[in-house]
Amino acid sequence: MNQHQPLSERSEFSGRYTENGITVVVEIFRPSGSADWRMEVTSLEDQLTEWNESFASAHEAWEEFIYVVSTEGLSVFL
Repeated sequence: MNQHQPLSERSEFSGRYTENGITVVVEIFRPSGSADWRMEVTSLEDQLTEWNESFASAHEAWEEFIYVVSTEGLSVFL
């Protein structure tokens, strides 16, 4: 049995996202032993935005990110 389990599972939706010259890093992950997904967005200036709620799927978290970007703009994360 492997005693070194990863602390979390990282979603394939995670990564850099750029729009209108603004880049942020989106992290969508599931903590070890959890069924729920979490999301954090970090600007290149290290401004961190964390969602208080969790998501049932990584895709649901990604859709929330895209919704925020389309309604408020990427600058909301700066």
